[in-house]
Amino acid sequence: MASLTKELVFLVLQFLDEEKLEDTMHKLEQESGFFFNVKYFEEKVLAGEWDHVEKYLFGFTKVDDNRYSMMIFFEIRKQKYLEALDRRDRVRAVEILVNDLKVFQSFNEYLFKEITNLLTLNNFRENEQLSKYGDTTSARNILLVELKRLIEANPLFRDKLAFPPFKSSRLRTLINQSLNWQHQMCKNPMTNPDIKSLLINHSCSPASGSNVPTPVNLPMTPVVNPSPYASLGSHVAVSIHIIPTASNVNALARWAVNANASTSSQLPSQSPVGATSGPQNQVVLDGLNNDQEQLMKQLRATQPAVEVTHHAPPEQASGLDDLPRIVVYALQLGSSITSMDFHPVHHSLLLGRLK
Repeated sequence: MASLTKELVFLVLQFLDEEKLEDTMHKLEQESGFFFNVKYFEEKVLAGEWDHVEKYLFGFTKVDDNRYSMMIFFEIRKQKYLEALDRRDRVRAVEILVNDLKVFQSFNEYLFKEITNLLTLNNFRENEQLSKYGDTTSARNILLVELKRLIEANPLFRDKLAFPPFKSSRLRTLINQSLNWQHQMCKNPMTNPDIKSLLINHSCSPASGSNVPTPVNLPMTPVVNPSPYASLGSHVAVSIHIIPTASNVNALARWAVNANASTSSQLPSQSPVGATSGPQNQVVLDGLNNDQEQLMKQLRATQPAVEVTHHAPPEQASGLDDLPRIVVYALQLGSSITSMDFHPVHHSLLLGRLK
């Protein structure tokens, strides 16, 4: 995961560079410590922006990490000190000496004394070791060469000086691939999807006027007779009237096949009437009392498309006149019945499973 996090930072750095968000890019380089931008470092050194130079370096190393890091910070602060002396700004030079260079006294006390003695000279070039010090621009170029040598030799920078090679706009490519995958997962993918946000997963809404069926959320507790199985008797018949439409022809065909198969392994005999297992929607049909028959008549008046009816037929029934007339449960138009069979133990119960 650490490797993937590092690569994600590189993707963001590339994106920021392509979008010309340079300040944010360099801030991320510094805070993550994954990539030392040598070009940016060179620009700041040659411009003499010493505070920015040190702040950027602190994202990768500290003064006392190793001798290379110590020399890097010493050379930068020495140059800042000499430039203050060259401007005749002795107050600023003293501040740099006390606040920035004094930390190196414990490493080389003699060198610190030599630097301090420069304050007593009218021109620090009178010092033999600094006699060849030119102007500020040339001195910064010489300093940059030395700093790059120290950085390349510093083991803390060894794997942070080169940006990994990969194709441009890689982050955009990955996002586009993700959106394409999300679009393929849509139940009803559109020809030209309109992506308006990356903050949420993409989903396709049904097109206007399409024949895509609206999902049906069946009640968790179906309308059943609360009395036990024994009260049903042995002469209760249940039948189903379904108006065949283009949306349920396939469901009827599947029901015709599944009606002859046993479902004893799918519905345990210990399950109570109307019990539901998990998220599956099951419909359990049972005998009705008078109040429930009135309720079913009302349901039939509002949703007459698909009807489930029951009646108690005579001992010998035949012909269309003997079909049941009482509504037990009304289903919404477009509901798909995936299987239907009688209860494996109580054969007067007809069980239907909806998609």
